[in-house]
Amino acid sequence: MNSPLLEVKNLKKTFPVRTGFFLRQTGEVKAVDDVSFVIHPGETLGLVGESGCGKSTLGRSIIRLYEPDSGEVKFQGEDFLAHAGARLRQARRNMQMIFQDPAAALNPRMTVGQILAEPYKVHRLIGSGERQTKVRQLLSTVGLQSSDVNRYPHEFSGGQKQRICIARTLALEPRLIVADEPVSALDVSIQAQILNLLKDLQEKFRLTYLFISHDLSVIAHVCDRVAVMYLGKIVELATRDELFANPKHPYTKALIQAIPRIGDGKLVIKKSLSGEVPSPLAPPKGCAFHPRCPQKMDRCSRDIPILAAAPGIPNEHQCSCWLLDKEVPK
Repeated sequence: MNSPLLEVKNLKKTFPVRTGFFLRQTGEVKAVDDVSFVIHPGETLGLVGESGCGKSTLGRSIIRLYEPDSGEVKFQGEDFLAHAGARLRQARRNMQMIFQDPAAALNPRMTVGQILAEPYKVHRLIGSGERQTKVRQLLSTVGLQSSDVNRYPHEFSGGQKQRICIARTLALEPRLIVADEPVSALDVSIQAQILNLLKDLQEKFRLTYLFISHDLSVIAHVCDRVAVMYLGKIVELATRDELFANPKHPYTKALIQAIPRIGDGKLVIKKSLSGEVPSPLAPPKGCAFHPRCPQKMDRCSRDIPILAAAPGIPNEHQCSCWLLDKEVPK
């Protein structure tokens, strides 16, 4: 296999909690806690989990919209966290992001033409005359009309706004795109159109995606590998087919069981997990999932499991769960 395009190693990001009149720090939220993974050129890695598990924070930390506290982010073999100034600006051309809410991501005071021309102006790549040609090409690439350049964001539907956001992402010809819940704010029929557009663009421009979502059915449609995240940590990582056919972590199993299915003319929804996600301000000791786990053991409340390939499962399938010790023949 080719060398990884992106390597993330032991990445951590915390946010201070300040209270009182003087805003003294009284705690911290471990939004991303020692996360490691790689993404290879041309693949789509899905990042899935419940709301508040740290998915979006991880995506933003990778491209340094949030500065990580510690860890490594290597892009094309270079230390991305070491870049600064002009070198950081140049490196960021290759790493772009699609945000969850297209309406909030577009400046309502700018026309579509101005929005799509802005990346070229910021990076001083081409002259004003050539910008207009590039803008029209971008609109055509995402399925919009070149005559839309003089319209404002409020004149477009939600799906069209997301197409504009995707066009802006493509302006600098990136290699990696972090797609943060790019279809969750859209109607179901429009979701399919945007997902198909992203897949077509990936083939056309040889793009690599980190695709963040809480919807496993969407993940199953677009991703090659899947990382399951819970309370700031990745608890399972495997190829898409392996994960859905042979999930190992109880949390992953619960997520898959919660996918609505239609059988015998009836909609079937199995029982989801009980309890709430623990507060990241005071995470449980040991395995963070053990307060909600139906298969917990005494060890789960004491020791933190490590994400690794256990004996008996393929090397590309990693899981952090003490139950795997019980499955291995002694």
